[in-house]
Amino acid sequence: MVKFLRFVKADLAESTQDFEDDFVNTLQKSVQSIKENRELEVHFMGWYEMLRDEREEGKAENAREFLLDLLSEFDNIPEDVCTRIMDENDLEVLKRWHKLAAKSGSMEQFMKSM
Repeated sequence: MVKFLRFVKADLAESTQDFEDDFVNTLQKSVQSIKENRELEVHFMGWYEMLRDEREEGKAENAREFLLDLLSEFDNIPEDVCTRIMDENDLEVLKRWHKLAAKSGSMEQFMKSM
């Protein structure tokens, strides 16, 4: 287990050294095989981008929910405002709206500054 953890902690150059462990050697061979296979590399990069996009969408979804929760303190949220918030995917815009909602004294003030 210690040798495996050393392998996991190793930087790129260190990760190719001999850890004198059969399991780590198997992992090293698998990693090398994947690096040499261009089709797998393309597949992996597509998978990585998909995960990154899903993380960004998750962040935007959380920001939308948090913003709507904050705005609910002003009573009813107009349907057009709710729709606009739910349709927004730009995290920076959602952050700006969140700050605006926190500073606004009313729904009307928030809507004017949106």
